[in-house]
Amino acid sequence: MHAWVEAEVWAILKRWRVMPAYPYQAGFSRLSCAFCIFGNADQFATLKWMDANRFAKLVRYEKNFGCTLKRARGLDELSSEGTVYQAARSRPDLVAACLSDGALQTVLTEDWTHPAGAFGTGGGPV
Repeated sequence: MHAWVEAEVWAILKRWRVMPAYPYQAGFSRLSCAFCIFGNADQFATLKWMDANRFAKLVRYEKNFGCTLKRARGLDELSSEGTVYQAARSRPDLVAACLSDGALQTVLTEDWTHPAGAFGTGGGPV
C-alpha cells in the first residue's frame, strides 16, 4: 500500500465500501497525530477552530518551553496564516465525530463518496 498512488487507496476503500475516516471527511488530507509537526497552516487553523482548548494548551507549552513546534513560527502565527476547512465548518457532526473517543458502529457505508480531504496537500517528512 505504501507504493500506491492516492487514487488507488481511495479506489480500494470505495470497492469495499470502507467509510473514509472522519478527519478526511472534515477536509484533512493527511492523518497522523491531530497536532502533527508536519501539519500546515490550514490544518492548524482548523484544529484551533475545532479544539480550541487543546490548541491553547499547545501554545502554552511553546511559551513555557521556549521553543515552537514549527521552527520558524509558533502555532498561533501559523494558524493565523491558514483557513479553516469548509467541510469542517459546515459539518458540526463531523467535528464532534473527529473529537469523540467513542467506538464506531460500523466502518462500512453504502453511500461512498470521496471525502473533502482527498487529493489535498499531504505534507510529511518528504
